[in-house]
Amino acid sequence: MNKIQQVICLMIVLNLSCVKTTCYGQHNIRIGITGGPNAAQIKTSTNLTNLIWKYNAGIAFTGTVIGNLSLAAELVYSRQGSRLALNQNQTYTTHFDYIALPVLARFKPNGKQLFIQIGGKLGYLINSSDKYTNSNSPSDLSNLRKWDAGAMGGVGTWLGKHAVIDARYYYGMAGLIKKHAIVDPITGQTFFGADKWNHRVWSVNLTYYF
Repeated sequence: MNKIQQVICLMIVLNLSCVKTTCYGQHNIRIGITGGPNAAQIKTSTNLTNLIWKYNAGIAFTGTVIGNLSLAAELVYSRQGSRLALNQNQTYTTHFDYIALPVLARFKPNGKQLFIQIGGKLGYLINSSDKYTNSNSPSDLSNLRKWDAGAMGGVGTWLGKHAVIDARYYYGMAGLIKKHAIVDPITGQTFFGADKWNHRVWSVNLTYYF
C-alpha cells in the first residue's frame, strides 16, 4: 500500500470512528451519500482562469448541535482544475483530483427547511495533470503542494426528511505551488519563489441521508 492509499484509508477510518463514537452518545447523527457538479477555476497572481466542469461524490454525515444549528461533514472525491485560453488556437487546461473533507455549520434562520452554511475544506491531492492544446510547450506540475485548505460557504434547503440540495463556494487559501528555484528566462538569474495559484470552486450538491 503506497502513501496515498494509506492517507485515504486513515481519513476514512477516522471519519467513521468519529461518527460511530458520536452515535453512541447522541441519536441524531445521520449518514448519507452526496455528489454534484463542480464549476472550478484557478486564481493566479495575474488573473482568474475560465471555469471547467468537474464533479464531487462521496459519503456525508450530519447531526444537530443545538436548536437550529447543525453540523455537516463529508468525505468526497473532488475533481477540480481550470481552463485558460492563451490565444485563438491554444488553451491551457489543468486537472486536480483530491480526497477532500468539507466541514460545515448549518443554521436555519427561522427553524424551517432553508439554511445557510459556513465552514472549511481540507483536501489531499491524489492526481494532477495539465495540457497545452495545439502546442509543444513543456508543462511541469512537479512543485505542487499535496495539501489544500480553504473556506467554504453557501445556502441550501431540506427536501423532505431525507434529501438536501445546497449551493456552495470554495475559496482556496493554501497556495497550490510550493516555492522552488526558478530561472529567469531573460536574465538567466535564479530566484526562489512561486506563482500564486489558489482554487476557486462553485458546487451544487444533492445529498440523501438515510
